[in-house]
Amino acid sequence: MRLRMMLGLAALWLLVACAGSPTSIPSPTPTGAVVSLPLAVAPAPTATPTPAMVAIPLVGASAATPAQSLPLLPYRVIASYPHDARAWTQGLIVAGPGRLYEGTGDYANSSLREVDLATGQVLRSAGLGDPTLYGEGIAQIGDRIVQLTWQNGVGLIYNATTFERIGTFTYPTPPATMPREGWGLTYDGTHLIMSDGTATLYFIDPAATIASGQLAVTRTVTVKIGDQPRDRLNELEYINGVIFANVWYSDQIVLIDPASGQVIGALDMSGLLTPAERAAADVLNGIAYDPASGQIFVTGKYWPRLFAIALEQNLYLPLISGPDGQ
Repeated sequence: MRLRMMLGLAALWLLVACAGSPTSIPSPTPTGAVVSLPLAVAPAPTATPTPAMVAIPLVGASAATPAQSLPLLPYRVIASYPHDARAWTQGLIVAGPGRLYEGTGDYANSSLREVDLATGQVLRSAGLGDPTLYGEGIAQIGDRIVQLTWQNGVGLIYNATTFERIGTFTYPTPPATMPREGWGLTYDGTHLIMSDGTATLYFIDPAATIASGQLAVTRTVTVKIGDQPRDRLNELEYINGVIFANVWYSDQIVLIDPASGQVIGALDMSGLLTPAERAAADVLNGIAYDPASGQIFVTGKYWPRLFAIALEQNLYLPLISGPDGQ
């Protein structure tokens, strides 16, 4: 196993070294327009190549504690789409061809939305029904959409077709293993996976949760870079056996092995917005995967644009230790 991971990592570093970092992105497109953007890779260096790495601060790191470095994965920017700059984006899901589900927060403005990808137009929206509820991550399980709340200790269940509220559940109470708060949520086909702003990810039995009305945590994993915890995990997306996670107040998306919790690489999203757009926007947040096209959609809180990116998935699959990487 260790030899397989070392060989995979060596191959990944070699590919990344030749790919480089994302190039700058053109100015924003008019509302409703879609633009094809260049590959987010640079020419191979003429000097002896060295692995492209990104520094990720560690929990409790001080000036005397250097940040841990990770392989920086290359990606291509496929297109840029309009996005509602008033949306405090908390969760993002591909709903179907040309459509996204989006969960937003900020108390009275919290909502569940269906959004047209090409125009950014909100096709329909459902509020949370209580201005004291603060919406967080969302995930879809068949004909249901599950939405977390931040500090309210309750999750909401909707009919995906009608957005009708069809159920709720509460978070466990001590001494049960308990998420501190509701942050990000995704679905791996068997379990809901939940973040709470710490370095812990919670794997949840959705059927038991719906039946009991209480979050049914089956196991947890501590996310680490090397032997150091990686906290501030926010929005999540499960993609081909790997958990992609926004890191709050960071321009990086980290890739997590769901079996071991090890961070195996990172994506640098810092060049997506122009300086003017960045000044009016907030943090990167929102990841959605379209298995039909292989594209990943990313955006952020109050971002005016949403981006479609693509990466070579076999770059990271050899590095994971669980069954999905075999």
